Amino acid sequence: MPLVERRYAEALVGISEKEGKIEEYQQEFQSIVDIFNNQQDFRLFLLNPEIKTEVKKGFVEKIFKNSIRPEMTSFLMLLLDKGRIKLLPTILDEFTRLADKKKNTLSMTIISAVELDESQISKIKEKYREVYQARQVKADVEIDSSVIGGVKVKIGDKVIDGTVKGRLDSLRELLVK
Repeated sequence: MPLVERRYAEALVGISEKEGKIEEYQQEFQSIVDIFNNQQDFRLFLLNPEIKTEVKKGFVEKIFKNSIRPEMTSFLMLLLDKGRIKLLPTILDEFTRLADKKKNTLSMTIISAVELDESQISKIKEKYREVYQARQVKADVEIDSSVIGGVKVKIGDKVIDGTVKGRLDSLRELLVK
C-alpha cells in the first residue's frame, strides 16, 4: 500500500481507536466509499478539477450533515483540500487492514472450483484462526473453475495453493527444467 494511503488510514484508525469506536468508523467509512463508488455523478463531481474545492466541501457537508460523525466530515474535507479524494477506496482498504490488525481479525480469501458449504468454510477459517492465533476470521469466498479442484487461500500477500491447477503447474515447471 502506498505511503499516502497508509498515513491517512493510520490517522483515522488512531482517532477511532481513541474513541473506542473502530467498528463504527469502519462502517461509516464503508458507506461513504460505497456512495463514492456507486454514484457516478457524485464521484465525477468530486473528481472534477474545474469545480472549486470550497464548492465540493459545501456539497459534501450538505450531503453528509447529521449522517456521519464530525470527524469523518473533517477527514473528507482534508482529502478535498489536499486533492486526494480519489484515494478514498484505497484508504478504506488500508483502514480495514489496520483495523483488523488492531482487533486481531484475520482476513482471508478462499478460492475454490465449486461452491463450498458453510461447514467447509468454517473448517478452513478455524484452521487458519488457530495457525495465526486470531480472535476472529473474515473470509471472502470466490468461485474460480480454472482451479479445477481443491482450495486456494489468500491471506495478505501469502497464497496457500492446494489446488489441482497449482499442483499441475508445479509439475509442469519440474518437467520443463
